[in-house]
Amino acid sequence: MKSENQDIWIQSMIDQLNEEDRLFCRPVINRLLELGYTPKKHKKSTFTVSFEKNGRIISKMEVGRNQRLIFWLRFSANEKYSPRFEEAVKRRPEAWIKRGQQYENHNVANCCGLCKGKPQLYHHIDSEGVRVERCGGYTIMVPGVSVQDVPETLRLIENQDRYFENLKIFIPLTFTKESSDD
Repeated sequence: MKSENQDIWIQSMIDQLNEEDRLFCRPVINRLLELGYTPKKHKKSTFTVSFEKNGRIISKMEVGRNQRLIFWLRFSANEKYSPRFEEAVKRRPEAWIKRGQQYENHNVANCCGLCKGKPQLYHHIDSEGVRVERCGGYTIMVPGVSVQDVPETLRLIENQDRYFENLKIFIPLTFTKESSDD
């Protein structure tokens, strides 16, 4: 649920974009809101909004140079995605290295400890045909999205959201023993 204030700055961000990026943003933002994600404006930037639910960011949108959209998405719960999204995974190994230890060949599948149970992983096939897995705990910048990417983006968001909802249900609570001074 968004407030009137959130509505104003989301619209103000969308108004800064070119028409093609607006056509991409509107259905994506609407779906995120329908799924219960809360838009959060970044304090350091007038036109950057992230979408969060239960402490997990699923997407971030920003107005870049020339009124172009800079779009980030967390889609690691998805096993299949198009070459456009696979390329986004290939492009950003430094993001994972920055967040964890430096791993040989950038395969940082368990670097951050964010995942509970089975790790969420992004994956791609490298130039030698080897499947490489990367930490899936964070959003990835997907450059050059267009209105043609809306159906796949919505599918990825819905699958990721289902994963988050299942986590909420199935993660066991941890209890700590209270110490007594008797």
